[in-house]
Amino acid sequence: DAPGSGTPYIFHDQQTFEDQWGILRRVGDDGKYLEWKSGPLVGRDTLADWSLPEVHYPTAQELSRTLEPFVDSVTVTEIEFPFKLAWHIAGFEHLSMMMVTDPEFVEEFYERLYAFQTQKAVLAAQAGFDVVAIVGDVAGQLGMMFSPQLFLRFDVPRFKRLIEQVRQAKPDIKILYHSDGNISSIIPLLIQCGIDILNPIQSACMDPAEVKNRFGSQLTFHGTISVQDTIPNGTVADVRQEVITRIKTVGYNGGLIVSPENSIPYDAPLENVLAVYDAVRDFDYRQLE
Repeated sequence: DAPGSGTPYIFHDQQTFEDQWGILRRVGDDGKYLEWKSGPLVGRDTLADWSLPEVHYPTAQELSRTLEPFVDSVTVTEIEFPFKLAWHIAGFEHLSMMMVTDPEFVEEFYERLYAFQTQKAVLAAQAGFDVVAIVGDVAGQLGMMFSPQLFLRFDVPRFKRLIEQVRQAKPDIKILYHSDGNISSIIPLLIQCGIDILNPIQSACMDPAEVKNRFGSQLTFHGTISVQDTIPNGTVADVRQEVITRIKTVGYNGGLIVSPENSIPYDAPLENVLAVYDAVRDFDYRQLE
């Protein structure tokens, strides 16, 4: 998992807990999903009394030893995208307003968050991870949660610097970026930042074949198999056909890692999950030649 994970939580009751950031979440009554409740900067317009968590990391050598059993595997560590952390700390509405009414607040806030996350990402690279996955939604199915212009201002220079520092530590490392939703408008900016792999290409709101056609020479794609429709609600034949379609329309010339687009729903039939793997294994890849 990500370096520094495993911090104990403060439980306010049996379902509500606070993490090291002071972010308050609640486990749903079904015990399966988390709901954001509040954060330490909600409604506040100053960072004067707020500080980053105090974290004691293992050394790169210590972390590297944990990878030794997986020498024949691709090792991936996951780090939260600073926007995700920022709105969890400050609240989505409040952060959105501050982007417009007090951009200097957001600039300072992001500088601290990006520096914190960069430290973790660089440590992972030094330890020898193959992939650093930067994870955090910036869009819904109808489009961006904030404008591409704000992404360009607040995120692009800092995200680019994060990736550059990670590559200084391990030049051959790969950077995966995850955001659900329709992020078509910022894919060129993500390429500018230096990502290698884009996940998940949510097929409910983006056409994976079109994304491949536009950006396939610059990116590898990870995902593309629907967890909103096909895996939970389709038949085994539906799943296999979707996998075959994705291989043919996105996997030509390489550059596709077939995967469910997100976490597999709890009620998804097991045979549908297995059908993803079976279809990838059974496909005649000579068809792509």
